Amino acid sequence: AVLHARALAAAEAVSPAAVRVAGPASAEGASPGLSAAVAQAWPGSGAEGPLIILWPDLPRWRSAHLTAALSDLADGCDVALGPVFDGGFYLLALSRPIPGLFELPPDAWRSPDAMGMTFALAVKDGVTAGLLRAERALRTAADVAAALADPLLDDELRPLLAA
Repeated sequence: AVLHARALAAAEAVSPAAVRVAGPASAEGASPGLSAAVAQAWPGSGAEGPLIILWPDLPRWRSAHLTAALSDLADGCDVALGPVFDGGFYLLALSRPIPGLFELPPDAWRSPDAMGMTFALAVKDGVTAGLLRAERALRTAADVAAALADPLLDDELRPLLAA
């Protein structure tokens, strides 16, 4: 819940009027509702403005995550991807609805092959993509251990991860 709230707060701080945010991840780590989240955010064909989908897995969100994604979109990219070191994404930004991207099976969005599969679909559909810096998510025991070793981990999250 803390990670989800942080992701939403980061998005709202960067562009509350222009960015709609959906957190598609379930507790099991899959994203069964990704297509549904996009359809809900962009009902009908008259979609306007960017949509940023966040997987609330990062211990620390920076405004640079979202401003870089919006900058890629403003520079003409159709999609901007924020990859996670071990596969999958922490952020997917769309300038417009791109149905071909959602051909991936729900569990593929967090797989080690997510980047290759996403870029393959983008190329197939003539979609231009921007790539953000990779981050370490909090998905595994090793991720938690790395976060706990980080001197920049904040006092709110440290006791939750140490428990």
